[in-house]
Amino acid sequence: MGLPSLREAVRRHPGAWSLGAAFAASLLLRGLYLWGAPDRDWPFSIFFAGDARFFHTAAVDLARGRNAAAALPYHPPLFPALLGGLYHLLGEPRGSALPYKLALACVGAATVALCLGWWRRLLGPAWSAVAAGLYATSFGWLVLSTTYSNETLSALWLCFTCALVLKGGESLSWPAAVALGAVMGLGTLTRAEHLGLWPFLLVYAWTARERERPPQHWLWRWGAAVGVSLLVLVPGAVRNLDTMRTLNAQAPHLEPLPEWVPVTVYGPLNFAMANHAGATGGFTPALINQGGSNGQLEPSRPEHRRLLLHGYAEGLRWMVAAPGDAARLAWTKLDLWLDGLRLGVGVSDVPGGLVGARAPVDVFVPDDARLKWPLTALLLAGMLLSLRPAFAPFRLLSLVVLHRVLVTLAFFGYARGLLVVFPALLPLLVLPLKVLAERRAAVARGAPVVALALLLLLWLEAAVLATREPPRRFMASGSTDATNGKLIQDDRVRLWPQP
Repeated sequence: MGLPSLREAVRRHPGAWSLGAAFAASLLLRGLYLWGAPDRDWPFSIFFAGDARFFHTAAVDLARGRNAAAALPYHPPLFPALLGGLYHLLGEPRGSALPYKLALACVGAATVALCLGWWRRLLGPAWSAVAAGLYATSFGWLVLSTTYSNETLSALWLCFTCALVLKGGESLSWPAAVALGAVMGLGTLTRAEHLGLWPFLLVYAWTARERERPPQHWLWRWGAAVGVSLLVLVPGAVRNLDTMRTLNAQAPHLEPLPEWVPVTVYGPLNFAMANHAGATGGFTPALINQGGSNGQLEPSRPEHRRLLLHGYAEGLRWMVAAPGDAARLAWTKLDLWLDGLRLGVGVSDVPGGLVGARAPVDVFVPDDARLKWPLTALLLAGMLLSLRPAFAPFRLLSLVVLHRVLVTLAFFGYARGLLVVFPALLPLLVLPLKVLAERRAAVARGAPVVALALLLLLWLEAAVLATREPPRRFMASGSTDATNGKLIQDDRVRLWPQP
C-alpha cells in the first residue's frame, strides 16, 4: 500500500486506525517492559505475585483434562480457564512463561484500544488519546497485564460494560441487552463482585432513559440483560453443586455448606477476615491461621466452616461492638486503595520510582507518594463535575468508581483494586484537566499535544532499557520461611533496584 492510499485509508476510517495504533503501541511497550524485566520467564512478577501459583496449577489441570479432587470454589473460574486454554493451545510451560505473558499482554493492550474507542465520545479525540496514553504507560498496568493476574481480564469486561451501558443508556436495543448480560456474566466469572455493579448500572440507565417511552420498555430490556447475566452463571453453579455436596458428605457432623454457589464461596470468609480486631486493612489470613492451619483453608475444620457460613455476621458483630475501630479500619482500607495512585508511568515508574513494597497479594507500591493526593483531588473533581448536566455520561463512571470504593470498604484495601477500574477512573481524572484547558483556546490545543509528546518518551526509555544486558536486577527483603530460608511471597516484601 503506497503512502497516498495509506493516507486515504486513515482519512476514511480514522477511528479504526487510531484503535489499531493504540493497540500496537500498548503491546509494544508491554513487550519492551517484559524483555527488560528480570522476571520475564517466571509465571509471576516480582512486582505482583498474587494467585499465580493457583492459576498455573488450575490451568495445567484444565489443559490435561484432569479432574482435580473436590475443592471449595474459592477462585472465580474464568481466568484459570483462559490460562488453561493458552496452555492447551501453546503447550504447557517448558522453562519459560514468556509466551503466555505476551498473550495476556495482548488482552491488556486490546483493553487500552477498546477504551479509547468509547472514551472519544466522552473526551474528544485529543484528550481521549491522553487518557489512553496514561493507560498504556501505567506502570501498574505494565505489571498486571504481563503476569498471571485476573485483573487483566476483569478490566476488559469493565471496558465492555461501560461502553454498552453508555451506548444503550437512553434506549437499550435487544442485541445490546443480550451482549451486556453476557459481558456482566463473564465479568462475574472473573471477579465475583462484578455482579454487584448491576444496581449502579441500573441507577444510571434509569436516569438516562428516554422519558417519552413507557417504563415497561425500559424494564423489559434491562430486565433481560440482568437475566442473561444470571444465566451465564448457571453452568458453573451446576458444577459447584456436585462439589459442595461432596464436601458436605465428607463432614456430616458439621453444619452443611450451601449447595447453590453461582461463582465462589469467598464472600462471608473474606468479609470476616477483613473485619476483625486484628485486621490490617489489607489481606491477612490471621483468622485462618488460628489453630495452626498455616493459611490453608480447610472446610472440615469447625472454625473455618463457621467463617464460611457466618462470616458476614461475625464481621458485622465486631463492627457494631467496636465502631471507632471499624471506622479507622475503613479509612485504612480506603487509604490503601488510593495507594494505587502512587504508581506512575513507564518502565521506571516515573515519578514514584522502584523503591517500595509489595503488600500480600497486591501490586507493588512505591514509597514516594507525591502523586497520590493530587490525583485523588483530581478524581474527586472529576466525580463532582459528572454531576453537572453537561457531563451526564460521566455519572456512570462515577458510579463504577463508587461501587469499587464500597467493595474496598467492605473487604480489603488493594492498590490493584484501584487499577482494575482504570476504564472508568481515567476519564474522570482527565475531565478536570480538559475543562481547565478549554478556558483558553491555545491551551486547549497545545496541552494534549505536549502531554502525548512527553508520554511518547516513555517508549524510548523502555527500548533503551530493554537492550541492556544484563537486565535490571532487584533486591528484596521480608519474612522468610523457617525451613528453607526463602522469602514468603504471600507476605509483605520490600523491593529496590540493585545498585
